[in-house]
Amino acid sequence: MTNRELGIIGEDTAVRLLSCEGYEIVARNYRCRFGEIDIIAYHDGCLHFIEVKTRQSCDYGRPCQSVTPLKQEKIRKTAVFYLNEIKEKGYSIPRVQFQVVEIVIERIDNAF
Repeated sequence: MTNRELGIIGEDTAVRLLSCEGYEIVARNYRCRFGEIDIIAYHDGCLHFIEVKTRQSCDYGRPCQSVTPLKQEKIRKTAVFYLNEIKEKGYSIPRVQFQVVEIVIERIDNAF
């Protein structure tokens, strides 16, 4: 399985989880000149900008640890760009929150 295929599985899993928790998915893989946001979702009066990190193990640390300060800055700039777009369309700017969803898909051979 390629990293991209694993990423798609993780994002699909995150969308299902968030939807079950009552989140309204507004956009997936939103891109602009500053970067990409995996999922933008609305829940309880708040717009959530969500980075999904999927790994096949935690051998090299938790998935969220790969969201470096540089990646966080790219996500913030992309979110501001998105918020400016919706403001220009006449929508009010809601509260915002940034989240990371970790997905670990780990197979345990000879488990029992």
